[in-house]
Amino acid sequence: AFSPKPGQCAILLKDITERKRMERALQQLATLDPLTGLFNRRHFFTVAQREFERSQRYQRPLSLLMLDIDHFKTINDTRGHLVGDQILQALAEIMRDSLRQVDMLCRYGGEEFVMLLPETTLPTAMVVARRLCMTLAAKPIPSDKGPVAVTVSIGVAALANHEELALDALLDRADQALYVAKQAGRNQFQVWLPGA
Repeated sequence: AFSPKPGQCAILLKDITERKRMERALQQLATLDPLTGLFNRRHFFTVAQREFERSQRYQRPLSLLMLDIDHFKTINDTRGHLVGDQILQALAEIMRDSLRQVDMLCRYGGEEFVMLLPETTLPTAMVVARRLCMTLAAKPIPSDKGPVAVTVSIGVAALANHEELALDALLDRADQALYVAKQAGRNQFQVWLPGA
């Protein structure tokens, strides 16, 4: 060991590059879905809750879309899970490209996704949902086993009249609208309306 003499000092350098890389990798694992690169469900709730509270505090519009790939189990069963993964990745990219930077996109589970749209009224959210449905229905998604036709069902909900509401309740409204879209034949969006 080096012992400095009086009047000398010792400088110890240690390379922490690998440790920092591992910390970044762990942070990504904690916040991102590894397949799609979108927020995972847990991290989505953390960031969405902050945006949700901001929207309510300042009485700003906020909308939420819940999206489900139609007949995804059939895609997995007939084309294989690798193709199913490619569909999920392609859909994530299409959604990411169609949203604004401030919008929050999450793989909610399986083939289900959630989009939180800050500063977005219900009519504008409906335009986003319609555009996503049309974009996906118009062009098959390429895969290792050839192009796959994909459609989606979307439930749309928005904060209305500056109501006091929990984020879970808004998600539930979007989920109810998604269920209606599926029951009505899929490849469409439906809007949650009070009393519906």
